[in-house]
Amino acid sequence: MSGSIAFVDGALLPRAEATVSIDDAAVRYGAACFETMRATNARVFRLAAHLDRLHAGLEAMGVQPPPAATLEAAVAATLEANALTEARIRLSVSAGRMTGPDLSAAGAPSVVVIADPVSTEPPPPLALAVASIRIDAGRPLAFAKTAQYLGYLLARAEARAAGADDALLLNTRGEVCETSAANLFAVRDGRLLTPPLAAGPLPGVTRSVILEIAAAIGLVAEERSLTPADLATAEEVFVTNSIVGTQPVTSVTDGDRTLWAASAPGAITADLGGEYARLVIAESGGGESNG
Repeated sequence: MSGSIAFVDGALLPRAEATVSIDDAAVRYGAACFETMRATNARVFRLAAHLDRLHAGLEAMGVQPPPAATLEAAVAATLEANALTEARIRLSVSAGRMTGPDLSAAGAPSVVVIADPVSTEPPPPLALAVASIRIDAGRPLAFAKTAQYLGYLLARAEARAAGADDALLLNTRGEVCETSAANLFAVRDGRLLTPPLAAGPLPGVTRSVILEIAAAIGLVAEERSLTPADLATAEEVFVTNSIVGTQPVTSVTDGDRTLWAASAPGAITADLGGEYARLVIAESGGGESNG
């Protein structure tokens, strides 16, 4: 199937016919939160963690979140309607309809779910390029995925124009933050390093799982500030998000300079990726994933 059915405010309908109001807060002001999630064997991995982050973002926006059970049912209905077991799911909840810049006057939240098939093949290594756009670590709702995503889109476009696959974003202090769609990890001296949340990255669900796995297998992990120069001395670099799990990085460039390059994946990246994949399968029912 091709993800041709969408869920919009309680109704399943052809995706080509799915619409939201031009007065929806997401359209007028970007006042919405979303989650991008991976389904394996028709079960969303760590769905509760995704919904917790979504709810926290909406509450910080002054929006009463729909009940978790309502959102779980919407996700399940969308997967079933599209006959998908392996899927990328995007759940969006906006502040509702607004006719002016007043969140307190918004209507009921609007819920949209779409699902698309996703490859079960391991993702190829990435080339990253440092973007000129900087992340404000103190921005509002830094802990949530909001619809105000233009900066990330521009950064990715800039990186791809430079011949890379994705952008490496620094914060306004010049510290490594994240990529346009993932958290970043480095391995140095056998230790796993990742930027702390104080540096401004999204508190990724997969990021948290990788830190859990590292603790379980006895791998020393540190959340610490990193600069591009720190990456130059890394043995391995990889990124994480809910769709790819772990994805190795093969190079990091900054303009005409190559900051770091290595064959990928490295041994620790491969081990963590394997442990992550096994955990996803175990939590999705324990069977083999369907292609």
